[in-house]
Amino acid sequence: MDPTNYSPTAPASSVPPVQSDSRVTMKYENPSTGDLKDLILKGALVLVGVIFVLAIYQWISSPLIVSVTGVGEVTVPAESATISFSVAGSDANVATAISNVKAKADSLRSLLKNSGIPESDIVESQVQVVPASSLVQGATGYQAVITMGAKTVHVKDIGNLIASLYASGAVVVSQPTLSVEKIQDLEKKAYDEAVKDAKKQAADIGGKNWKLFRKIIAISQQTSPTTSTVTTKSEDLTSAQGEAGKDTFKVVKAVSVSYKMW
Repeated sequence: MDPTNYSPTAPASSVPPVQSDSRVTMKYENPSTGDLKDLILKGALVLVGVIFVLAIYQWISSPLIVSVTGVGEVTVPAESATISFSVAGSDANVATAISNVKAKADSLRSLLKNSGIPESDIVESQVQVVPASSLVQGATGYQAVITMGAKTVHVKDIGNLIASLYASGAVVVSQPTLSVEKIQDLEKKAYDEAVKDAKKQAADIGGKNWKLFRKIIAISQQTSPTTSTVTTKSEDLTSAQGEAGKDTFKVVKAVSVSYKMW
Protein backbone atom coordinates (compact mmCIF):
# COMPACT_ATOMS: atom_id res chain seq x y z
CA MET A 1 0.00 0.00 0.00
CA ASP A 2 1.25 3.42 -0.92
CA PRO A 3 1.73 5.56 2.12
CA THR A 4 0.81 8.62 0.24
CA ASN A 5 -2.61 7.22 -0.37
CA TYR A 6 -3.32 6.41 3.32
CA SER A 7 -6.11 8.39 4.80
CA PRO A 8 -6.85 8.42 8.53
CA THR A 9 -10.49 8.66 7.71
CA ALA A 10 -10.50 5.41 5.90
CA PRO A 11 -13.35 3.14 6.91
CA ALA A 12 -12.63 0.52 9.63
CA SER A 13 -13.67 -2.22 7.34
CA SER A 14 -10.69 -1.52 5.29
CA VAL A 15 -8.36 -2.36 8.21
CA PRO A 16 -7.50 -6.05 8.22
CA PRO A 17 -8.65 -7.83 11.46
CA VAL A 18 -6.11 -9.17 13.96
CA GLN A 19 -6.05 -12.94 13.95
CA SER A 20 -5.66 -14.72 17.36
CA ASP A 21 -3.21 -17.54 17.69
CA SER A 22 -4.98 -20.61 19.06
CA ARG A 23 -1.68 -22.18 20.02
CA VAL A 24 -1.17 -19.78 22.94
CA THR A 25 -3.74 -19.42 25.77
CA MET A 26 -3.00 -16.98 28.57
CA LYS A 27 -4.81 -16.97 31.89
CA TYR A 28 -4.31 -14.30 34.45
CA GLU A 29 -4.71 -15.02 38.13
CA ASN A 30 -3.69 -13.07 41.19
CA PRO A 31 -1.15 -15.30 43.07
CA SER A 32 -1.98 -13.81 46.47
CA THR A 33 -5.64 -14.98 46.31
CA GLY A 34 -4.70 -18.74 46.04
CA ASP A 35 -2.24 -18.53 48.91
CA LEU A 36 -4.88 -16.90 51.13
CA LYS A 37 -7.39 -19.70 50.45
CA ASP A 38 -4.83 -22.37 51.33
CA LEU A 39 -3.91 -20.53 54.52
CA ILE A 40 -7.55 -20.27 55.63
CA LEU A 41 -8.15 -23.97 54.90
CA LYS A 42 -5.09 -25.04 56.85
CA GLY A 43 -6.03 -22.80 59.76
CA ALA A 44 -9.53 -24.28 59.86
CA LEU A 45 -8.12 -27.81 59.89
CA VAL A 46 -5.73 -26.95 62.71
CA LEU A 47 -8.54 -25.38 64.72
CA VAL A 48 -10.75 -28.45 64.26
CA GLY A 49 -7.85 -30.69 65.30
CA VAL A 50 -7.20 -28.63 68.44
CA ILE A 51 -10.87 -28.71 69.39
CA PHE A 52 -10.98 -32.48 68.82
CA VAL A 53 -7.86 -33.06 70.95
CA LEU A 54 -9.22 -30.87 73.74
CA ALA A 55 -12.54 -32.72 73.64
CA ILE A 56 -10.78 -36.11 73.85
CA TYR A 57 -8.57 -34.88 76.70
CA GLN A 58 -11.57 -33.56 78.60
CA TRP A 59 -13.43 -36.84 78.03
CA ILE A 60 -10.50 -38.96 79.24
CA SER A 61 -9.48 -36.77 82.17
CA SER A 62 -13.01 -36.28 83.57
CA PRO A 63 -14.58 -39.74 83.97
CA LEU A 64 -17.68 -40.40 86.01
CA ILE A 65 -16.79 -42.26 89.23
CA VAL A 66 -19.53 -44.64 90.35
CA SER A 67 -19.65 -47.10 93.26
CA VAL A 68 -22.30 -49.81 93.39
CA THR A 69 -22.96 -52.76 95.70
CA GLY A 70 -24.13 -56.02 94.22
CA VAL A 71 -25.66 -58.77 96.31
CA GLY A 72 -25.63 -62.47 95.48
CA GLU A 73 -27.52 -65.08 97.44
CA VAL A 74 -27.46 -68.86 97.22
CA THR A 75 -29.84 -71.01 99.26
CA VAL A 76 -29.57 -74.79 99.33
CA PRO A 77 -30.87 -77.54 101.60
CA ALA A 78 -28.68 -77.95 104.68
CA GLU A 79 -26.70 -81.20 104.75
CA SER A 80 -25.84 -81.20 108.45
CA ALA A 81 -26.49 -79.35 111.69
CA THR A 82 -24.20 -78.87 114.67
CA ILE A 83 -25.53 -78.20 118.15
CA SER A 84 -23.85 -77.67 121.48
CA PHE A 85 -25.31 -77.92 124.95
CA SER A 86 -24.31 -78.11 128.58
CA VAL A 87 -25.26 -80.41 131.42
CA ALA A 88 -24.84 -79.71 135.12
CA GLY A 89 -24.78 -81.64 138.40
CA SER A 90 -24.60 -80.27 141.93
CA ASP A 91 -24.02 -81.61 145.41
CA ALA A 92 -22.56 -80.61 148.74
CA ASN A 93 -19.67 -82.98 147.99
CA VAL A 94 -17.36 -82.28 145.04
CA ALA A 95 -16.96 -85.94 144.07
CA THR A 96 -20.69 -86.50 144.13
CA ALA A 97 -21.32 -83.42 141.98
CA ILE A 98 -18.84 -84.74 139.42
CA SER A 99 -20.44 -88.19 139.45
CA ASN A 100 -23.87 -86.66 138.93
CA VAL A 101 -22.83 -84.59 135.91
CA LYS A 102 -20.95 -87.52 134.33
CA ALA A 103 -24.01 -89.73 134.67
CA LYS A 104 -26.15 -87.11 132.92
CA ALA A 105 -23.53 -86.73 130.18
CA ASP A 106 -23.47 -90.49 129.60
CA SER A 107 -27.26 -90.52 129.36
CA LEU A 108 -27.26 -87.70 126.81
CA ARG A 109 -24.51 -89.42 124.81
CA SER A 110 -26.69 -92.53 124.59
CA LEU A 111 -29.60 -90.36 123.46
CA LEU A 112 -27.50 -88.86 120.68
CA LYS A 113 -26.32 -92.25 119.46
CA ASN A 114 -29.86 -93.60 119.49
CA SER A 115 -30.81 -90.61 117.31
CA GLY A 116 -28.42 -91.82 114.61
CA ILE A 117 -25.39 -89.71 115.48
CA PRO A 118 -22.14 -91.70 115.38
CA GLU A 119 -19.74 -91.62 118.32
CA SER A 120 -17.14 -89.82 116.20
CA ASP A 121 -19.50 -86.84 115.77
CA ILE A 122 -20.03 -86.35 119.51
CA VAL A 123 -17.64 -84.22 121.54
CA GLU A 124 -17.43 -83.68 125.28
CA SER A 125 -15.41 -81.26 127.40
CA GLN A 126 -13.66 -81.91 130.68
CA VAL A 127 -15.65 -81.46 133.88
CA GLN A 128 -15.59 -77.95 135.29
CA VAL A 129 -16.36 -77.62 139.00
CA VAL A 130 -17.10 -74.33 140.74
CA PRO A 131 -18.54 -73.43 144.15
CA ALA A 132 -22.28 -72.95 143.88
CA SER A 133 -21.96 -69.62 145.69
CA SER A 134 -20.02 -68.23 142.71
CA LEU A 135 -23.12 -68.75 140.57
CA VAL A 136 -25.92 -68.03 143.03
CA GLN A 137 -25.39 -65.81 146.04
CA GLY A 138 -25.91 -67.73 149.27
CA ALA A 139 -25.89 -71.17 147.60
CA THR A 140 -23.90 -73.98 149.15
CA GLY A 141 -22.05 -76.96 147.76
CA TYR A 142 -20.52 -77.36 144.33
CA GLN A 143 -21.71 -77.38 140.74
CA ALA A 144 -20.08 -79.48 138.02
CA VAL A 145 -20.62 -78.65 134.33
CA ILE A 146 -19.81 -80.52 131.10
CA THR A 147 -20.21 -78.98 127.63
CA MET A 148 -21.11 -81.34 124.79
CA GLY A 149 -21.62 -81.03 121.06
CA ALA A 150 -22.89 -83.16 118.23
CA LYS A 151 -23.19 -83.05 114.45
CA THR A 152 -26.15 -84.68 112.78
CA VAL A 153 -27.19 -85.20 109.18
CA HIS A 154 -30.81 -85.60 110.20
CA VAL A 155 -31.50 -81.91 109.82
CA LYS A 156 -35.28 -82.24 109.58
CA ASP A 157 -35.41 -83.94 113.00
CA ILE A 158 -33.27 -81.37 114.76
CA GLY A 159 -36.26 -79.83 116.57
CA ASN A 160 -37.24 -83.16 118.10
CA LEU A 161 -33.63 -83.78 119.10
CA ILE A 162 -33.43 -80.46 120.93
CA ALA A 163 -36.65 -81.21 122.79
CA SER A 164 -35.30 -84.63 123.80
CA LEU A 165 -32.06 -83.10 125.06
CA TYR A 166 -33.91 -80.68 127.28
CA ALA A 167 -36.15 -83.46 128.57
CA SER A 168 -33.07 -85.53 129.44
CA GLY A 169 -31.34 -82.85 131.51
CA ALA A 170 -29.57 -80.51 129.11
CA VAL A 171 -29.34 -77.01 130.57
CA VAL A 172 -28.92 -74.83 127.46
CA VAL A 173 -29.00 -76.01 123.84
CA SER A 174 -27.59 -73.69 121.21
CA GLN A 175 -29.42 -72.96 118.00
CA PRO A 176 -28.08 -75.36 115.38
CA THR A 177 -25.44 -74.19 112.95
CA LEU A 178 -26.43 -75.47 109.54
CA SER A 179 -23.77 -76.41 107.03
CA VAL A 180 -23.18 -77.97 103.64
CA GLU A 181 -20.30 -79.62 101.85
CA LYS A 182 -18.24 -77.73 99.24
CA ILE A 183 -18.97 -74.35 100.78
CA GLN A 184 -16.36 -72.79 98.46
CA ASP A 185 -18.50 -73.65 95.43
CA LEU A 186 -21.52 -71.94 96.97
CA GLU A 187 -19.48 -68.88 97.89
CA LYS A 188 -18.16 -68.62 94.33
CA LYS A 189 -21.67 -68.89 92.95
CA ALA A 190 -22.90 -66.19 95.34
CA TYR A 191 -19.91 -64.02 94.37
CA ASP A 192 -20.68 -64.39 90.66
CA GLU A 193 -24.29 -63.42 91.31
CA ALA A 194 -23.16 -60.36 93.28
CA VAL A 195 -20.79 -59.23 90.52
CA LYS A 196 -23.55 -59.73 87.94
CA ASP A 197 -25.86 -57.55 90.03
CA ALA A 198 -23.18 -54.85 90.36
CA LYS A 199 -22.55 -54.84 86.59
CA LYS A 200 -26.26 -54.43 85.91
CA GLN A 201 -26.48 -51.47 88.26
CA ALA A 202 -23.40 -49.88 86.67
CA ALA A 203 -24.80 -50.43 83.18
CA ASP A 204 -28.07 -48.73 84.15
CA ILE A 205 -26.21 -45.72 85.58
CA GLY A 206 -23.90 -45.50 82.56
CA GLY A 207 -26.81 -45.67 80.13
CA LYS A 208 -28.68 -42.85 81.88
CA ASN A 209 -25.55 -40.65 81.76
CA TRP A 210 -24.47 -41.55 78.21
CA LYS A 211 -21.36 -43.30 79.44
CA LEU A 212 -20.66 -46.19 77.10
CA PHE A 213 -17.30 -47.33 78.46
CA ARG A 214 -16.43 -48.35 82.00
CA LYS A 215 -13.50 -49.78 83.92
CA ILE A 216 -13.35 -51.38 87.38
CA ILE A 217 -10.95 -49.48 89.63
CA ALA A 218 -11.73 -51.11 93.01
CA ILE A 219 -13.61 -54.12 94.30
CA SER A 220 -14.25 -55.57 97.76
CA GLN A 221 -16.49 -58.31 99.09
CA GLN A 222 -18.16 -59.49 102.26
CA THR A 223 -19.62 -62.89 103.13
CA SER A 224 -22.50 -63.42 105.48
CA PRO A 225 -21.21 -64.95 108.74
CA THR A 226 -22.58 -68.16 110.24
CA THR A 227 -24.11 -67.35 113.61
CA SER A 228 -25.88 -69.31 116.33
CA THR A 229 -28.00 -68.15 119.22
CA VAL A 230 -29.16 -69.70 122.46
CA THR A 231 -32.42 -71.63 122.38
CA THR A 232 -34.16 -71.97 125.73
CA LYS A 233 -36.99 -74.25 126.77
CA SER A 234 -39.57 -71.52 126.35
CA GLU A 235 -38.60 -70.76 122.76
CA ASP A 236 -40.27 -72.15 119.70
CA LEU A 237 -38.03 -75.09 118.82
CA THR A 238 -39.09 -75.01 115.16
CA SER A 239 -37.05 -71.82 114.81
CA ALA A 240 -33.95 -73.99 115.12
CA GLN A 241 -34.73 -75.75 111.84
CA GLY A 242 -33.11 -73.23 109.58
CA GLU A 243 -34.67 -70.14 108.08
CA ALA A 244 -38.43 -70.20 108.56
CA GLY A 245 -38.20 -73.89 109.40
CA LYS A 246 -37.09 -74.78 105.87
CA ASP A 247 -33.82 -76.47 106.86
CA THR A 248 -31.93 -74.32 104.41
CA PHE A 249 -28.37 -73.06 104.30
CA LYS A 250 -27.84 -69.60 102.88
CA VAL A 251 -24.68 -67.92 101.59
CA VAL A 252 -24.87 -64.20 100.91
CA LYS A 253 -22.10 -62.21 99.21
CA ALA A 254 -21.99 -58.42 99.00
CA VAL A 255 -19.58 -57.00 96.43
CA SER A 256 -18.76 -53.29 96.33
CA VAL A 257 -17.41 -52.21 92.92
CA SER A 258 -16.10 -48.79 91.88
CA TYR A 259 -16.15 -47.86 88.19
CA LYS A 260 -14.70 -45.16 86.01
CA MET A 261 -17.10 -44.36 83.20
CA TRP A 262 -16.56 -42.45 79.97
